Amino acid sequence: MTEELTETSANLSEPLTTAEDLRAQSLERLDFQALREQLASHTTFFLARQLALDLTPSYDAAHVEELQRETAEGRDLIDEAGDVDLRASADPKPAIARAALDGVLTGAELLAVAESLEVQRRASAAVRRLGRADTKVPRLAEIADGIPDLQELVRQIAVRIGPRGEVLDDATPALRTLRRQVSQAYERVSQALTRVMHSSVGQEALQDQVVSLRSDRLVVQVKAEMRHRIPGIVHDASNSGATLFVEPLSTVDLGNAWRELALEEEREVERVLRDLSTLVGALAEDIQRGVDLVARLDLILARARYGIAVGGVGALRSAVGAAEPREAAVRLLGARHPILGDAAVPINLNLGGEWPVLVITGPNTGGKTVAMKTAGLLALMNQSGLHIPAAEGSSLPVFDGVYADVGDQQSIEQSVSTFSSHLRNVIGILGEAGPASLVLLDELGTSTDPEEGSALAKAILDDLAARGVPTIATTHYRAVAAYAEGTPGMKNASVELDPSTLKPTYVLTMGVPGRSYAMSVASQLGLSDELMEKAQSLLEPQYLRFEDWLTELQNERRQLQARLQEAEESHAASEALRRDLERQLGEIATQRQDLLDGMRRELYSQYEDLRRKLRRAESALSWSAPSAPVADLSRAKDEVSAVGRELDSRLKVEPSPMPQALDGGSLAVGDVVNIRGLNLRGTVLSIPDQGAEAEVSVGNVRLRVEASRLIAVEREPETEAPGVRARLGPSLSSMELDLRGLRADEALLRLEEFLDHAVRDGLASVRIIHGKGTGVLRQVVRDHLTRHPLARSFAPESRERGGNGATAVELG
Repeated sequence: MTEELTETSANLSEPLTTAEDLRAQSLERLDFQALREQLASHTTFFLARQLALDLTPSYDAAHVEELQRETAEGRDLIDEAGDVDLRASADPKPAIARAALDGVLTGAELLAVAESLEVQRRASAAVRRLGRADTKVPRLAEIADGIPDLQELVRQIAVRIGPRGEVLDDATPALRTLRRQVSQAYERVSQALTRVMHSSVGQEALQDQVVSLRSDRLVVQVKAEMRHRIPGIVHDASNSGATLFVEPLSTVDLGNAWRELALEEEREVERVLRDLSTLVGALAEDIQRGVDLVARLDLILARARYGIAVGGVGALRSAVGAAEPREAAVRLLGARHPILGDAAVPINLNLGGEWPVLVITGPNTGGKTVAMKTAGLLALMNQSGLHIPAAEGSSLPVFDGVYADVGDQQSIEQSVSTFSSHLRNVIGILGEAGPASLVLLDELGTSTDPEEGSALAKAILDDLAARGVPTIATTHYRAVAAYAEGTPGMKNASVELDPSTLKPTYVLTMGVPGRSYAMSVASQLGLSDELMEKAQSLLEPQYLRFEDWLTELQNERRQLQARLQEAEESHAASEALRRDLERQLGEIATQRQDLLDGMRRELYSQYEDLRRKLRRAESALSWSAPSAPVADLSRAKDEVSAVGRELDSRLKVEPSPMPQALDGGSLAVGDVVNIRGLNLRGTVLSIPDQGAEAEVSVGNVRLRVEASRLIAVEREPETEAPGVRARLGPSLSSMELDLRGLRADEALLRLEEFLDHAVRDGLASVRIIHGKGTGVLRQVVRDHLTRHPLARSFAPESRERGGNGATAVELG
């Protein structure tokens, strides 16, 4: 202890760590860098990856709320419009900066710029695909609207630069001509050199029968000793000196012409690249702004992708004080440490309200530190705009600082022991943390005398509880757990080992202090019975009673958990059975309804067919009917009426076989309706505006449905009761009906009445005059005749009787 005091005293003059330093240390100790790397793996845009790796939590409530809304909109965009790939093969920023300084870019650099502009277009289009993006994802829409439209620059690059970065022949009117001339000049030089090689002198003097290129000149390979046989200009020699690369004098002029054209071509290519580079430089600010906005958008989408990948939820509560006084400020349900992946065990943790300090106890490797770090890391994730891997109902406030003292911080270089290092860090945290902070203290008071360490730990926790600072602390000290149990503002939690295997369960239990497993572990590892008995005898009696109490408490909790699980399983089984019975009853009801509907349609069809035949018989007898047939007709009418009454009583047949759909104006709140196409019945909850949809309640579900698909089922029919009522009016005066000059609806009413009278009068055919005109009335009439039961067939009249201006109808 004296040595520790000496070390601590030697360092008291050093300044304590600032709040900013403490926050930075906490990021490191809570594995925030690993989280950044996980997030970066979900980015697609090159600059967004760096933004993810530089991610830092915000400690401003308004900013955190904005970040969370952005992430929520990102998930909405992915869910409704699909994800968007914003990958680019190269970073164009250096090229853009050089172009802004009047530098000339290469073709490959121009392609990189064009690719980044295409990525910007895709990013903007992805948001616009969502429809009314300004109302569905307003923050993403604002970012997308800020991305400049520079597709003309993309087009300018595309028509001049090829896919491998080469300047295309059609980049300028002169370039194709120059390249053709260069090719022709090259061919002339090559042919001239070929003649030299094939000559008798060439066969003797040349080292090899190939054309080479030296110093941008076409040459032949001449043996050094035969130099005088090929007059020309020596451009190079082999390493051995045995071969000279000579441009024959006979090809010099041709070579000059080729090189002059080639240089002219290079100048033209340079002109194209310079023009495009100048255009990029002029738009450099717009291009850079678009790059930055795409990076921001992709970072938001990366946060959304990460949230989807870890099954995250938004858990934001705007401030620590937003919770009720008795409500926990931190509420984590099924929370998982994101770095552990599938190996993470979900934990439930509450903190704040009446007890701002939570003390976690339990054995080594039991999961105390993991539980504490899970809470801290999830708080940092929340304040970085990330959804946390937890169940719905979890909530976190915005802390003004997350301060963690975790791990071994011994420094040999600074001659600071583990205890001194922890203590200095804790002193710094106590100076900065307040009621709006989150403090995480791992193994508080260890690395020193247990008695003094326990006393320090209790004093520190008491101070934090008195000031209402949300704190999670882990400890091995039983005295600290006992103090937390009896002190207002503190609460215990524990992790434990499996009693049979003594392996950690990593399950956090709220409200119960942890027990020690030292004796059990020692026995399982093979410590002799004699030593085990000796150790047991040296334990204090109150310690044994406390251990017995904890053991009994844990056994009772396991029994309660087992019974709870059985109850939940029974409840789940009964719910499944209930749903299955409801499904079967629904299927039976549907089958019964379908069967009845089929019977109704078939019988009603027969009934209507009989009515039509009877109506035709009435029409045939209305003008020349002997008495006997009339008596027969009367009996037939009585029989048809009896059939109709029988159908009505047995099948509850509605007079009209096809119920009429409603429109928005005929709906009323509370109407019971059938939803056509879904075979569902519901109650109208709201009446739609013009062009909108009605809201219908079907059980516990609310649906929005087009009004045209709703059919009233509780309105009294307004039609006549089934039966036959003959309406024998005057006979038709003509077999023709003239509809010219009428509107379509008026014409159809006249046509329906005319056909009915024609059948009544026993006419076999009639003539409908509708005129040629625009053809609209003709089409309406013929469409109606196509589905009319009394029209057996129809066709245009002959040319002499009006042609397409009239329609002849055969009745049947």
